[in-house]
Amino acid sequence: MYNVMLADDEILDLRGLERFIPWEELQMNVAAVVNSGLAALEYMKTNIIHILITDIRMPIMSGLEMSRKALQLHPHLKIIFISGYEDFQYAQQAMQLNAQSYVLKPINDEEIIQALHKVKSQLEQETQRSLLENAYHKTLPAIKNDLLIQLYEGQLDWKANAAMLTEQYGIKLSQSELTVAYIEIDDLSWKLNTYEEHEAKAIVNRVYQVIDQRCRQHDICTLCKLSAHQFVMMVESNQQYTQLLNDLIREIASTFPITITVGLGNAFSSFEQVQISYQQAQKALDFKMLVGKSIVIRYGDMEVNHVKEVQHWEMALDALFVEMSNYHLVQIHDELEHLFTIIRNMNSKVKVYNSFIQIISKLDAYLANINEDLFQMPGIQLEGLHIISKFETIDDIKTWIRKKVFEISELLHLKKQKKNNRLIESINIYVEEHLHENIALRDISNHFSFSSNHFGVLFKQGVGINFSDYVVNRRMEKARSLLQDHQYKIFEIAARVGYKNQTYFSRQFKDHFGMTPGDYRKQS
Repeated sequence: MYNVMLADDEILDLRGLERFIPWEELQMNVAAVVNSGLAALEYMKTNIIHILITDIRMPIMSGLEMSRKALQLHPHLKIIFISGYEDFQYAQQAMQLNAQSYVLKPINDEEIIQALHKVKSQLEQETQRSLLENAYHKTLPAIKNDLLIQLYEGQLDWKANAAMLTEQYGIKLSQSELTVAYIEIDDLSWKLNTYEEHEAKAIVNRVYQVIDQRCRQHDICTLCKLSAHQFVMMVESNQQYTQLLNDLIREIASTFPITITVGLGNAFSSFEQVQISYQQAQKALDFKMLVGKSIVIRYGDMEVNHVKEVQHWEMALDALFVEMSNYHLVQIHDELEHLFTIIRNMNSKVKVYNSFIQIISKLDAYLANINEDLFQMPGIQLEGLHIISKFETIDDIKTWIRKKVFEISELLHLKKQKKNNRLIESINIYVEEHLHENIALRDISNHFSFSSNHFGVLFKQGVGINFSDYVVNRRMEKARSLLQDHQYKIFEIAARVGYKNQTYFSRQFKDHFGMTPGDYRKQS
């Protein structure tokens, strides 16, 4: 509903407008009826009015004067002037105020209704335009974030989009060289594990808000979110901005129960080099495992042997996790020895400590991919991880880690066995219920939502024989049981266990038990 104000010093004219115009049909509401310009302005100071219908000539303050001041209060106010004077001067002034219509007295209902329809159409168009503008402005941050991600990952044609990024989003090259800063929240998979899910999300969001606020203070408009815990931006490659990043790291560490680490790529001076610096910043963060966290790590400071250490470390961890998942105890032992060989070559206590924190963090991520929760497993308590920092030797830590790794591997194995046992039990029931039908491997694997090959492997692992052999065994056992009941003919028994051909049934029965069904019945 649109609010309408009627202003006229002639009471009869006011009452006529109020009573005889079909306001409800027009989806309008007469919110105020006043007889002076002063009263109209007073009302509009505290109330919303969309349409003003006013006489041009009123005592003390004219309708024209009042309308000028009303437009200052409500710039989008729509005005319809009414006058008994056919004076072009008034009409001219009304048009200067962008009046929507000019109606002469005596008022013709149809004429003013037509004017109101026109006004309503204008208001609806403006409302729709406002909604679209609001929606557009709300999506601008998301659009900017997507564009920046494309820029960093080398998917955006910078030359084609330079004008838009520069003019609309303020993204431009500075006079000095830039570098990409890749920010990552540390140990997110376990540090917030003691918080409720909504509390953990709130903490992560507040960390991003602090980073965003510092960027705004320093006119950095290239910050974007890669994920809930990873952010990227471009900063000038100088001491001032390095200090800003270090200050930001300290602020996060002192304010929140989590920390951040920043990887810095090499400096560049053209947007064609953004992707290279971005990739270098990513790789710099990989060194967190070796040099520690809650610091700024420069890609250019990393030595070649560090790169090899990281690669060997990642490969050793991946191999260990695979063997844990498969419950290969000997291979688990070998991979642990390989992993500890790498760790013993580290020349810093801090590096050693960080490496074991990374083992726990990456193990948690690996288990999450197979729908397991490290910290919900028996014997793995969050507070227990702090014991690592109290161990005095690598061997002490090695003993603790070895124990946990074997415990987790055994737990995964038992869960897998239990899951397979439930599957085999369900298959047994299905086969018994369908022995009289043609049971094909393809049909039963589809029934249990597996591929034929995968189903066959799972079944043989759980039962020890192929599925087809298992079905034959169950049919023969069922047939032997039925043969002991003389109310069934042999051809009926063959049909009950899935054989349409009695001769073929008899041959298989003899192959299985060394005698024909008839001979078996005579013996029993």
